[in-house]
Amino acid sequence: MRRGRGYKWVDRELARLDPDTDWERMISLYVGHRVPEFALAMMVYPGTMRMMRPGHGSATLAHTGKLETRPRRRFEDGNEFLMAWMVDGLSSPAGRSAAERLNRMHLAIARATPHLPGNFDDVDDFVYPLVLLATSADRLQTSLGLPGTSDNMKVAWHRWAQTLFRLLERESGPLAGEAFPEDWDAMTEFALKFDARPYEATEFGHRVATAMMEHFAERWFPFPLREFGRDLTRYLAGEQVCRLHRIGTLTPRRERTVRLFLKSAFLTQRLLPDYRRPLPERLRQTRRRPKSLPGKRSSRCTG
Repeated sequence: MRRGRGYKWVDRELARLDPDTDWERMISLYVGHRVPEFALAMMVYPGTMRMMRPGHGSATLAHTGKLETRPRRRFEDGNEFLMAWMVDGLSSPAGRSAAERLNRMHLAIARATPHLPGNFDDVDDFVYPLVLLATSADRLQTSLGLPGTSDNMKVAWHRWAQTLFRLLERESGPLAGEAFPEDWDAMTEFALKFDARPYEATEFGHRVATAMMEHFAERWFPFPLREFGRDLTRYLAGEQVCRLHRIGTLTPRRERTVRLFLKSAFLTQRLLPDYRRPLPERLRQTRRRPKSLPGKRSSRCTG
């Protein structure tokens, strides 16, 4: 990565690239040098709550126990996959190795849980997480009345999600031949339909969602602001998800406070310089810190 590119350099680099051919480089630049760790957490924890609305998903997460007993480790392990796929790139040895490793993990869990049949065999359960990763920032920003993802980045994100989907395998075989939404609009439509499905509450879902919400609040907010951290999680997860998992809902006043915080954070980011150190390097630095010491916090959000 060349240095000396100036204060806000990522947009200039992205403008030079063709999303049909350079999408991998575009995702790497955007995630590596625009996204702070806090924004990653805001996407991963509420996103996981959304993904586990089907009862078999929450049952599997509860079975592994990692989100309840080792939530920080679960977040760090998840970040390693995302950094390999987003920053190293899906064509890189690291990106392909991460996909193969996840496939092996899913198959091992499936074999170890015969009492939870089909947990890794529904194609939609693979489509939705990738669609959510690609579109969640746009949905959040436009819901706040802010500009969303650019047209070129929409193409890049769709190419990224579609390519990763084809590297993954379900319990009954590879996904390469299965259908994936054909473009950005089809991805957003798929997410809306998935969100609108009827779901049944489970004790597993309540336990795992509560653990994730508590860890997010404790990791990113000092004690006097922990309740705000929980409210932020609730807002990002959405009212339907909160009611399903029974983790509480927001009053109108508290919702306005969260919206003001998020909007201010996004607007502040537009004034801050792009990161020089890539996100994986920043994550490794955080991981090396003693767990008894809080990491340096940032209010920057992904844009």
